[in-house]
Amino acid sequence: MFNKGFGFLNGHEGAASPADDARRQVAKLVGHMRQSGRVKTRDDLPAFRAPMTKTHGITGNDLSAVAAVDLGGREAVILVSESSVGQRLHLELRRRVLSAGYKLAQERLADVALILDVNNAISKDGADNKASDVRPLVEEMIRDAITEKTTDIHICCRERSGMVLFRIHSRLYQYRGFDVVTCEQIAGFLFTEMAEGRSRSQGSFALEAKSLSCMIRTTVSGTSYKLRYKFIRVVDGWDVVIRVLPVETPGQRTPTFAERGYETSQVKQLELAVGRSIGLIAITGPTGSGKSTTLKTMMEFDPKRLLKKRYSVEDPVEYKIFGVSQISRQRSDHDEDDGSDTDAIGVLRDILRGDPNDVMVGETRDKTTAQMLADFVLTGHKIYTTLHTASAIGAALRLYRLGLDRHVLADRQFIAALMFQRLLPVLCDHCKKPARDVLPKDKQHLLERKFGLRLDTIYCTDETGCPHCHQRGIVGSTVVAEIVVPDKVIRQHIAEGFDEKAELYWRGSRRTDFADSDMTGKTAFEHALYKIACGRIDPRDVEQEFEPFETYELVEVAI
Repeated sequence: MFNKGFGFLNGHEGAASPADDARRQVAKLVGHMRQSGRVKTRDDLPAFRAPMTKTHGITGNDLSAVAAVDLGGREAVILVSESSVGQRLHLELRRRVLSAGYKLAQERLADVALILDVNNAISKDGADNKASDVRPLVEEMIRDAITEKTTDIHICCRERSGMVLFRIHSRLYQYRGFDVVTCEQIAGFLFTEMAEGRSRSQGSFALEAKSLSCMIRTTVSGTSYKLRYKFIRVVDGWDVVIRVLPVETPGQRTPTFAERGYETSQVKQLELAVGRSIGLIAITGPTGSGKSTTLKTMMEFDPKRLLKKRYSVEDPVEYKIFGVSQISRQRSDHDEDDGSDTDAIGVLRDILRGDPNDVMVGETRDKTTAQMLADFVLTGHKIYTTLHTASAIGAALRLYRLGLDRHVLADRQFIAALMFQRLLPVLCDHCKKPARDVLPKDKQHLLERKFGLRLDTIYCTDETGCPHCHQRGIVGSTVVAEIVVPDKVIRQHIAEGFDEKAELYWRGSRRTDFADSDMTGKTAFEHALYKIACGRIDPRDVEQEFEPFETYELVEVAI
């Protein structure tokens, strides 16, 4: 609720003060406003009669920075955006409101979206030359997303309304709702006004398009970011998904495998695979599982990297990988996985003539690319790539379906490592709740009896959170992964087309229980069980991202 605040807010300071005293008063006002927090919705405002910002001469994009509303009884509230608080526009509006005989009930920081809404400031048809455009709204959305450590911004627009959501630590959170016209203007502004020209999949923004893509560069608080924009038409509207990618600078530290969540036994496997001079390393997993980040970590932690010539071909380049000649290409949004990607083949053939040691291909999704990667490996190179499969062993079947001969896949030198990974939210240590107080009894029994875990070390998310986790109950993301380094038996099964036998044989190599950090022969699901046992992740997140505990099939081993 709105407090009366300081006397000077209401214009009772008497005679004019010297300049230094005025600066102190402004600083005091700004400090008080910041301490009071930011107003986000109309529900946070007292009932008001009408906005009067335009009445006091504020027009155009200034309508996204400040607002004044009439409470009745000659009382007013002033709302100010973070970037304008204490600035000329703010101080001039308050001077005009006070000069008009109003008493200020309060001045508050507010979201740009709320200020625009209160001012009714966005033109719906472009005819109002006093209206604001959506630039301030877009800038605030991007700034808030980065402040909240968002990995993806989702703009979802349907027939009657729209919603912006942020993916934070692998979970989706509602950010703000908008009307359809504002959503359309936001999507169009990002594509038309902010995108790098050559990155656009077509020349202009069109809501009728099935798909659009581009790359946007922006700077927030001195840090540069790339925003990978993707427009997707759906039955009753459209979505825009924006991946937020920090632009790294020389000398910036890359997180290690262990810091990303891999266990010691997995790190050793990765180091051995990366240390090889020949072979394919394939990382699999769903969208948003951190595959590109793992590729970057691998290439930057190669102990022989300074002695090698290394290339990457990416669609497009997401992260700077130091010591790698990176090639960014714009693939058509609807290229088929049928061997038609002649541009990629041309790039890879050029690289083959460029005396490479290692080559990274961001994603292998068509037959021509798969065949070229096989040729690279068979001619003595090391290849890194990603695939979309549901398991590490599944990568062999995917490559077979992309046209690679099974006997090539089973060659002793061909596969260095197959990996599958997901990202799961990390619990906040300050507010996580004991699983005994949260999980149903049947789930508790499964964790104890089926998987052999101790319930007293297992925790769940506190949905209300705490100040340490910004009321989310989670503080980050961690990798859960499985890594298969084929031996003679696995290679034989792959050659004969018995991929399931290969997986069962590999899982049979497990020699420790699920509460042990040794990941030998353990699937990504079983890696998640270990992190459940450590109290780091919520069992409910594991079921959501994988499958119910009831249906998971165990492989019996001698421990």
